[in-house]
Amino acid sequence: MRSARLKRLIVTFGVLLLLSIPCIYISVFLRSLASFSDAYASDWTSTFVIDHLRTSGDWPEGWDDLRDEYDRLAPASHYAWTFDELQTRVWFDWNADPDDVRNADPPQEIFRLTNGRQVSFNGDPNELIRAYLRTGEDPWRVDPPIGSQGGHGRVDPQSDESDR
Repeated sequence: MRSARLKRLIVTFGVLLLLSIPCIYISVFLRSLASFSDAYASDWTSTFVIDHLRTSGDWPEGWDDLRDEYDRLAPASHYAWTFDELQTRVWFDWNADPDDVRNADPPQEIFRLTNGRQVSFNGDPNELIRAYLRTGEDPWRVDPPIGSQGGHGRVDPQSDESDR
C-alpha cells in the first residue's frame, strides 16, 4: 500500500516536471525576444551617438542631431523601429558634458533604456561612448549601413580604407 502511494507520488511529480519544462522554455523564449529589441535599441543608439561625435566633433543636443546618422546607417529595409519609436525606447542625457563623461570612473550614466532593462550585444553604451571619447576608437563602427548586403556591418579597426 505504501509503495503504491510512493509510486503514484513519483509518477505525478515526474509528469508535472515534464509538463513544466515546456512552459519554462516558452517563458524564457518570449523574454529573450523582448531582449533582442532592447539590445538593438541600445546598440543602434550608441552607434548613432558615437558616429555623430566622430563626424561632427560635437555632443548631440537632441534626437534631431542623430537623424542624419539614423537615415544614413539604418536603411529602410532594415528598420527595427522608426526614428520616433527609437526615441521612446531610449533616454539619453543631451546635457551631459563630454569632458565629464570622458573622465568619469565608473562610466557616467548618460544612456539607458526607458523600460529599465540593461541589455546590449556590443556592451554597455555608457562605457562604449566613454571609451570613444577617451580613445577616438570605435570598434563597432557601422560601415556599410546596418543590414546592407555590402558586408557584415562592422569595420575592422585594424584595416585601412583600401582594404574595403
